[in-house]
Amino acid sequence: MQAILAVILLTMSTVLAAAACGERGGPGYRSPKGKCVSWESIGRICGSPPETKCTSEKAAADAADAARDGAVNQDRKSRAHEAIGSGKRP
Repeated sequence: MQAILAVILLTMSTVLAAAACGERGGPGYRSPKGKCVSWESIGRICGSPPETKCTSEKAAADAADAARDGAVNQDRKSRAHEAIGSGKRP
């Protein structure tokens, strides 16, 4: 009985590990490092369009918009940090 339970648990854990990125509510893209990207980081990690650097796995309908908006926000953040480093206000 314990052996059967162990086999079932091992099977279930491998099924969960093999889930596509978009199956758990994320944007549905896998980064170049092999991890699923979050909604917050899709623009920074994948670029716009997200297929630029990432692989689609059951992509969400709004993922491309999130990547575009994320890339714009990343540019704003970078400019602000550069301005602080140079002593100027953004």
